Amino acid sequence: MSWRVPGPPRPPNHPKTIHKPPTREREAAEDEEAEKVLAAYPPDRVRGKAECLGRIREALDAGTEVEDLSQAVKAYATESAGFTRSKVCFSDNWFKSGRWRSYVEDIARNREGSKAKEAEMLAGLANWVTDKHPLCRHITPGQIDALLAAELVTQAQIQAAGLRS
Repeated sequence: MSWRVPGPPRPPNHPKTIHKPPTREREAAEDEEAEKVLAAYPPDRVRGKAECLGRIREALDAGTEVEDLSQAVKAYATESAGFTRSKVCFSDNWFKSGRWRSYVEDIARNREGSKAKEAEMLAGLANWVTDKHPLCRHITPGQIDALLAAELVTQAQIQAAGLRS
């Protein structure tokens, strides 16, 4: 008597076994925004592309702007340009550890600082116009438009200072 149960003619890992393709189709979701950010990373330091794209997508879904993240990548690339390969952070680790966050925060801080400087400059120009300062003749048409848009001066004050007729 044979207790042996008949099985497949050869085991699944036999070299001549032909495996059927998976029944599920995997979607190759092309994420253009994440690809754009990863393209800014130095090509010789890109590692684990799929994981990087996933981490980038998480960051973008959390509210980070694409342009800010791209600028952060470019800033890191510029900062570490002369480093040896042992001193640089490869893309998978850079996104996994969240090192991009400090760069994005710096970009946002600089943006706010430049807006504050611009507001301060416009306030100074508005004082020139209201005081009819001799230097107000050097105010450009673009600055005049910005002053009017910010409602720091009126059209009558601009005309009284002799800037537009």
